[in-house]
Amino acid sequence: MRTSLLAGVGLALTLAACGSRGGYTEQRVAPLAPQPIAPVSAGQLPPLDPSLAGQPDPMAEPTTDVAVAAPAPDPSQALEIRRPDLSGGWTIASGGETCQLFMSLTTWSGGYRANTRGCASDELKSVGAWDLAGKEVVLKDSTGAPIARLLASAPTRFSGQSTAGRGIQVYR
Repeated sequence: MRTSLLAGVGLALTLAACGSRGGYTEQRVAPLAPQPIAPVSAGQLPPLDPSLAGQPDPMAEPTTDVAVAAPAPDPSQALEIRRPDLSGGWTIASGGETCQLFMSLTTWSGGYRANTRGCASDELKSVGAWDLAGKEVVLKDSTGAPIARLLASAPTRFSGQSTAGRGIQVYR
């Protein structure tokens, strides 16, 4: 008890000494003097490089439906997938919206549990389950009704359509 009391008093004295302004004097740096600059000139810009013709404009507004940019693969070309490959966190994009999708291997009505986070649309917020039917990943609502059907175009990228006809991508 006595040792902890002494340690507490010692700590208090040390902190008090650190907080004192003893011999410290505040020093400030002098402000910089303004520097002259060259005047802005007006003139014609050089022509664009012809090799850049047809390239997307980096300053243009993004497309409104990012999921439409990559159509679902041909079912005969879709990759084989297994249920454990789908477990975990994913990004889901549809209709210009991007949010998180989490799929687990816990059984649920109509397949396995799934949920979304940060989605604004009712369609994506309603994802509650998923299942694998051959090469096709089916996202479902909590009652087991299909919301979207996706095919693997790469081991970590799935593309397809919602039942409402919107393009959907799921990727890591």
